[in-house]
Amino acid sequence: MEFYIAQNSTLPILKMEFDFDGKSSIGDFNYIVESSTLLFSMKNIENGNLKISNKSAGFTNKVFIEPNAKIEYYLYYKFSLNDTNKIGRYEGEFTLISDEGTLILPIKEKLYINIVENYIRT
Repeated sequence: MEFYIAQNSTLPILKMEFDFDGKSSIGDFNYIVESSTLLFSMKNIENGNLKISNKSAGFTNKVFIEPNAKIEYYLYYKFSLNDTNKIGRYEGEFTLISDEGTLILPIKEKLYINIVENYIRT
């Protein structure tokens, strides 16, 4: 997944869909979410240095008008000005820590964060 944010910006919020595999019940999943810690880290692709290390992240779900719609869960992280002060390409990951153990997300594909030049005057 590719995500783009302007240098020295806090928006948009990084949001990534959590792929609920359906092997567990929604109740089990809700318990895991409520009893877990979710953290976000981001490292520079060029030199491997951590730009963000285990900062608090969050879960949310999409609310649908249609009551029979499939529930969608999202992981999110809101950047600070310090997080986006250097232009570059970074690899991000969410870490879910629960009683079940530690899970690094995303699993299926890598998450790349691209901090690009800000063309808007502040």
